[in-house]
Amino acid sequence: MKHAFHIAAVLAAPLALLAAPAMAHADHDAPQTTPSTVPDAAGERASLPDLPPGSNAVLTAAIAAADGLDVIISDVVIPAGAQVPRHYHPGEEFLYVIEGSATHVEEGKPDLPMVAGDAYVIPPRATHSPIGGPQGARAVVFRVHVAGQPERVLVPLPETGDEPAP
Repeated sequence: MKHAFHIAAVLAAPLALLAAPAMAHADHDAPQTTPSTVPDAAGERASLPDLPPGSNAVLTAAIAAADGLDVIISDVVIPAGAQVPRHYHPGEEFLYVIEGSATHVEEGKPDLPMVAGDAYVIPPRATHSPIGGPQGARAVVFRVHVAGQPERVLVPLPETGDEPAP
C-alpha cells in the first residue's frame, strides 16, 4: 500500500488538470459531488474538480508500445448507495479508490469492500456492478482498451433478461 499512496500523490495534480477541460462539457444540471482534497507531489493539498456521477473520461490515448490498444483514464464517481448497471469492458481495468468507499460486485467472486487507498484489477470481460458506500466513492480508473471495441458493454440482468438502464 505504500506504493499506492505514492502513485496517488504523484497523479493527484495532473489528474485535476486533465479533468478541468472535461468540466466544460459536463452536464451542470446533474448532481455534483463535494470537492475533494488529496496530497499533490509536494505533499500540499490540491482540490479535485466537482464531477457528475459516472465515469468521467479525462484522457484517451493510443499505447505506442502495443498496437491496437488504448488507455482510458477516468475519474469515476459513484453516489452513496447507487449501483452501477452490470457491465464489462473488453480490456483490463485498474482502479484506485481516492475517496469514500464502495463494494466491488463481480460475477463469480465474493463481494469486495473497498475504501480510499485500496486498488484492484478487474480482468477483461469480467461482469461487475459496484455499489457506492454510505458517502459514495470516487476512483481513478485506468482501462487498457481494445481499439475499435465499445468502452463498456451492458449485461442483462440474469433473473429477467431485461436490459439494464444505461
